[in-house]
Amino acid sequence: MQDIISLLNQAVSGELKDEEKLGQLPSGFYGIISLRLKQLKVMELTASTEEAKLAAKELRKNITELVSTIMEIRLKKMVNRLLKGETVEVDEYERPMVPFLVRFISQFNELKSYIIEGKTKELEHFYKDAPTVYYLVHFLNPTDKFMGADLVEYGPFEPGDIATLPQENAKILIEKNIVKKVGEV
Repeated sequence: MQDIISLLNQAVSGELKDEEKLGQLPSGFYGIISLRLKQLKVMELTASTEEAKLAAKELRKNITELVSTIMEIRLKKMVNRLLKGETVEVDEYERPMVPFLVRFISQFNELKSYIIEGKTKELEHFYKDAPTVYYLVHFLNPTDKFMGADLVEYGPFEPGDIATLPQENAKILIEKNIVKKVGEV
């Protein structure tokens, strides 16, 4: 497990070297970390001594904190680069987030321009027409691409995927037992 701590420390150091550029993560980085955390959880539950259980729990806590730190740093860098109109090159596991960030930045810039240019009528339509509630959902079944109530294309999704969907779409998928609601955004 020490190899994971070393891998994580290298990733944190790589992110801290440059305030703007995203560091390159090893292939399958998040998958490897997730697997190690799963193994530690099993060790924690099945260890024969209390000392071994505590050691696994503490190591899992440390790894979780490092992963959170890396992901927060990377998210801030992604947002900053997108705000500047730059592209982002991300890890394979982060790739599904980019369209959401791009859409958010685009809507943010649209709102900003309406305010700055005094486009009161457009500003009013902007917030009145926007869906106000999104659900965080966990997919139970595969789903093809579809157009959301917010006119954004979603999918395709596989069982186990997690996504944020407009309330209107999420409710339909919940009724059909395609997704399970995880939370509200």
